[in-house]
Amino acid sequence: MKNVENVGERIRAIRLKEGLTQTEFARKIGVSGNRLSEYETKGDPPKANILASIYRNFDVDALWLLTGEGSMEKKKGSLGYFSEQLNSVEKKIDSLIKRNHTSTDEKTTPIPLYQYAIAAGPPSDSTCPVEEYLDLPRHMITHPSQTYAVKARGDSMILAGIEEEDILIVDRAVEPLHKNIVIASINGEQTVKKLYIKDEQVSLMPSNHHYEPIEITKDMDFRVQGVVTWVIRQTA
Repeated sequence: MKNVENVGERIRAIRLKEGLTQTEFARKIGVSGNRLSEYETKGDPPKANILASIYRNFDVDALWLLTGEGSMEKKKGSLGYFSEQLNSVEKKIDSLIKRNHTSTDEKTTPIPLYQYAIAAGPPSDSTCPVEEYLDLPRHMITHPSQTYAVKARGDSMILAGIEEEDILIVDRAVEPLHKNIVIASINGEQTVKKLYIKDEQVSLMPSNHHYEPIEITKDMDFRVQGVVTWVIRQTA
């Protein structure tokens, strides 16, 4: 798949041809206006489901959308061919993203950033899509295959230095200990909290006086899904 790095330019070309604003176009394909702007200006390839949505909603050629080959207009009489192209989008894009984010620099390691925010696991690898891969310095990652990133949501850990939209680096291979900040699942709901272990009692403690501790009981489906090892925040 060549020229996929310019997919943002092709998306912009489709939008302009349709005479739509970024907000209107974004609404049609199921993304935010800010995300569409990033596609158009940075040229990062969208996830397969977004490309599929563009293909379904607009009269564009699948091969052109994916690779830049041919012309924008959907070729008549080739619906079966392009349906086949569309069905293979996810595998092709996933393969492309992994190739583009396989570190060629021994000093960095690619880590998946999952799309869903965690209330302040990963969400199941099979159901939660990867938003992008982060190339992080090797010294930050002890267990590459067991490490992932996710964004925080809310203010329950603000006194621990975790704010809304912060990126949390989480290691599933680290043993969770007393007072570690962890990603935990309670009856299928994920949250980030400080782990407290006293005798046989386990609690999840917020770092905000407006929130109450969560006492873990035997009837809860409780799992620790990793220890938060780093917090990354954009400051400007």
